[in-house]
Amino acid sequence: MSTKGARNYRPEIHFTPKTGWINDPNGLVYVDGVYHLFAQYFPEPHWGPMHWYHAQSRDLIHWEHLPVALAPDELGLIFSGSAVYDARNTSGFGSAEKPPIVAMYTSHSEHEQQSIAWSTDGVNFNKYEGNPVIPNTELRDFRDPKVFANPIRGGWSVVLSVGDRAMFYASEDLKNWTKTGEFGPDGNRSEGVWECADLFPLELGGGEKWILLVSMGPNKPNHGARTQYFIGNFDGDKFVCDTPFDRAEFIDGGLDNYAAVTYNNAPDRTLIGWAANWVYANDLPTGNFCCQMTLARKLSLMHTPLGGIRLAQQPVLPDFNPTERIDGELFKLTVSGEGAATVRLTNGGEWFDFGVNNENELFIDRSHAGEKDFNADFADDWYSKISAPRLFDGHWTLELIFDRSVTELYCDGGTRVMTNLVYPTKPYDRAEVLSGNAKIEISK
Repeated sequence: MSTKGARNYRPEIHFTPKTGWINDPNGLVYVDGVYHLFAQYFPEPHWGPMHWYHAQSRDLIHWEHLPVALAPDELGLIFSGSAVYDARNTSGFGSAEKPPIVAMYTSHSEHEQQSIAWSTDGVNFNKYEGNPVIPNTELRDFRDPKVFANPIRGGWSVVLSVGDRAMFYASEDLKNWTKTGEFGPDGNRSEGVWECADLFPLELGGGEKWILLVSMGPNKPNHGARTQYFIGNFDGDKFVCDTPFDRAEFIDGGLDNYAAVTYNNAPDRTLIGWAANWVYANDLPTGNFCCQMTLARKLSLMHTPLGGIRLAQQPVLPDFNPTERIDGELFKLTVSGEGAATVRLTNGGEWFDFGVNNENELFIDRSHAGEKDFNADFADDWYSKISAPRLFDGHWTLELIFDRSVTELYCDGGTRVMTNLVYPTKPYDRAEVLSGNAKIEISK
């Protein structure tokens, strides 16, 4: 259970619930200028019977908290899922004047099954009386539906996380579903159960590629629980990977980004993840709330000299204004350099190190960053020191966003990202280059 830490660790621009526990982001959908965020939720600051939390925003930074959207029922707990804006009212739940938002979620009980709920006001949701719409009485792990408009066969498709693979289903009305294909288990870097799959296209060189996200873990070789991506194509029935499986990467080289999924119907392909790790999430020293989301990130594809085509991520942020000093709670550092260099944030007694090492790897070291004894794994070097190879040679630029207890580090145009939690017992008040040739610019 979340414990009380040395001070207030609630971040300012990373989403947190008012109170209680959250994990996987759910139902990300954009309607009429509003971004809806749902999330796995329990009213106490620890994991418990899952509900769907609900908040909305116009800029992905400032959020309005809304009533809980979905609560457990006779079919089970309300596990992860997604939502779409049914603009043509194919489901019949709304009208031409008031198209519905339709959410699909996992009803978790003895067997996991997929159910739907709908809303015409974006706030109050009604569960479909015909649930479950994708029944299951055989498979143990059968969850986390991500629904999306199918541009090839028309109608809708959904990708489900099923044990060690993804399964695809199609529908014309969001109520009646037919299985169309599978992908996996090839390419599973963690050998764990697949969760929170997502499938979407991104532009590349005048054409497009489809990206399959799959969250995997937790296990120690995987450094807990992390989200992997594959690049390929969607034929209308299933995803086909067209890059070598050993090139499949985690979207985040850090320790604290899991269950990441993207917005439906948004102007840009925008992703949000859960900024925590199942290995230690229940023990975080945050008091009456537990866990937070990553910043929203705009996604694109980029050609890299050392890795071929890779996913790139850029944070969706309000303007940061240049300043000569660190605020201590919310700031951005831009660090430019070449070769190996180490940068340190410190408050005099604690420090967080990051940079590029002699092997041309991006790295972080949070082993002395602040409170860590709340969980033995969090305190272990295995979860304190981590690195990932750059996809470029030569000159580099790093952007570090620090938000009270969450760090997001972006390298080489966002082709390498690291998200990590830290708990300094007093604010960091200094940034310095410990070694190497690098220059720091601070924004507030």
